[in-house]
Amino acid sequence: MIADLSDDEIDQICDGLSQNAARVRYLRRMGLVVRQKPNGRPLVNRAHYDATMNGSARAEQRSSRAPAWSVAA
Repeated sequence: MIADLSDDEIDQICDGLSQNAARVRYLRRMGLVVRQKPNGRPLVNRAHYDATMNGSARAEQRSSRAPAWSVAA
């Protein structure tokens, strides 16, 4: 497995963004740690991306459930 996301994967995640600076901002707003290659393209660690996205999915699942509290009568 490759340690970092490929340029194609970054392009798919940042669909519609053409400037590298915009891609970096977008990825950072997603909660990712983003480094930059010498040419300015974003560099994201695959394991960090997977962990962050799995955590976001779990948080969305928790928030979509009904509240878990009850009132004693």
